[in-house]
Amino acid sequence: MIRTTIALAPALAALLLAACGSSGPNQNISYRPPNTEFAASMGVTPPVTEQQAMDIAAAAAGGTAVSVGQEREAGFLLYEVQVDTPSGRKEVEVRQVDGGVVEIEAADSD
Repeated sequence: MIRTTIALAPALAALLLAACGSSGPNQNISYRPPNTEFAASMGVTPPVTEQQAMDIAAAAAGGTAVSVGQEREAGFLLYEVQVDTPSGRKEVEVRQVDGGVVEIEAADSD
């Protein structure tokens, strides 16, 4: 029993890290399901406005939101927020329905 638990620990850690993404400067972070912790910590109540999406994106990416656009993906209205960070410009996708952060990626990647 102890050997099984010890043997599974590295695999479990790898799965958890893969689910959360990586925070390196040139790496994308995808949240599945979308991360609503940023919105909740700010006291944001759905539906989310453009300004609230910019605030959520800035907190999630660790920078300053500079612009926002909209797109519909998988039936959800998403705000695409451009955020300037110390490691470069990021695009943060925030769901309008609940303020969930879907993805953070370098602004020039798709």
